[in-house]
Amino acid sequence: MARPFSRSRPHPLLVLLLVLGMSAGGPSVPSATSPLSAQTLPELTTTPEDAAELYLRSLRAIRWSAATQFMHPRTLARFRQVVDAIAEADTTGQVRRTLTDTDAPAYARLDDAEVFARSIGTMIDSMPGLMNAIYDRDDAVLGHVPESPDSAHVVYRTTARISGAESEVYVMQLTRTEDGWRVRWSDELQVLDTALRGFARPRRAPPPG
Repeated sequence: MARPFSRSRPHPLLVLLLVLGMSAGGPSVPSATSPLSAQTLPELTTTPEDAAELYLRSLRAIRWSAATQFMHPRTLARFRQVVDAIAEADTTGQVRRTLTDTDAPAYARLDDAEVFARSIGTMIDSMPGLMNAIYDRDDAVLGHVPESPDSAHVVYRTTARISGAESEVYVMQLTRTEDGWRVRWSDELQVLDTALRGFARPRRAPPPG
């Protein structure tokens, strides 16, 4: 998990609240009418900073399908594994239906990006405080530190839109793919992963009467 660069380490719960409470009043993800829409995804994500900025804009706009375009396939597969585990632990099938609005055959046909967008969207819709915290923040991408030609850490500053909030600096991990740079992990994804795992308790079908 990426951690903020701060001189004093706050309580982990405060870190979680700060991550969730940061606000993002930046411009929205490019739309079909935007001049950027003429560019392809590889052209839009030629640098780690470009990919990080578009990813953060997508999160702030609560546009999960858009966010998946800037996430690494292995990251999306990881979230699917979480949903798979939740669904398998619930023999009633209710959790899978709630998270993805599908039965078992329809769920199997979803790709990893669809599973992420549906499950995170459903979870966030049921947690308005969490939703507000994700979009109510300001972000600024500061630059990147290369690990290798195909791996980098992007440094970004985020500030909650609450009175007296102090900026925190975070690092997200990105990997270069044939389609451009993609986010492998970030504090926001860590929070979503944790929330998703706790969203539904395992359920067992009642014994036959």
